[in-house]
Amino acid sequence: DYYASRGLGDVYKRQHIERSIMEQKMRRKDREVTAFEEQISIVSRCKQVHIGMVEAGKAYIVPLDFGYRVKEGQLSFYCHSALEGRKINILKENPYVTFVLDHSFRIGLGNIPLMWTNAFESVMGEAKVVFLESQEDKLEATQLLMDRYDMGKIPESVYRTLNHMSCYRIDVISMTGKSNLTQVQRDTWGMIEDLQRKINDPTVLSVSYTHLRAHETRSNL
Repeated sequence: DYYASRGLGDVYKRQHIERSIMEQKMRRKDREVTAFEEQISIVSRCKQVHIGMVEAGKAYIVPLDFGYRVKEGQLSFYCHSALEGRKINILKENPYVTFVLDHSFRIGLGNIPLMWTNAFESVMGEAKVVFLESQEDKLEATQLLMDRYDMGKIPESVYRTLNHMSCYRIDVISMTGKSNLTQVQRDTWGMIEDLQRKINDPTVLSVSYTHLRAHETRSNL
């Protein structure tokens, strides 16, 4: 076991640190997203999950494509990679990780650039990695990845490579959400993403504050 050789004192210390982290409150309560369904909605709009690990006391972070599933209130991410490598070695030694998914773009609030801000929504938390060994589990993980990126059914060629890739499930232990968008803006995110696609540049979108307020006003009628 990763912590067995470090003595009970270190185990108790780690548990105390974990409790302290879990008990920390978000400073901007007005931006906190607490509803599980809304947190999952944010996950659905994110393109990658960033996984944080610890190797010899140093942080190591990697971005990963992912599929996901919610079953009986449990959110799990599904990822794959090569059988060997730094990431795999770390996860096999210590499967506990942190994660973050974020979705943002620049949004103009009126005609004054100094008033512009970056509209964002994100979720982050703690999780445990479970390696998938059976062909059935690997196929399920791969299909969830394919579904996530609208890639259809698993091609025949993948079946021949299952034994040469590592698939793993990342079970979320705790999660928090944050957004500086109003509920109405989050509800109309599809409209905003359509505008992003039309200009084909997600980094420079400018949506007028008046436009968003008009949607908010109509929603309150």
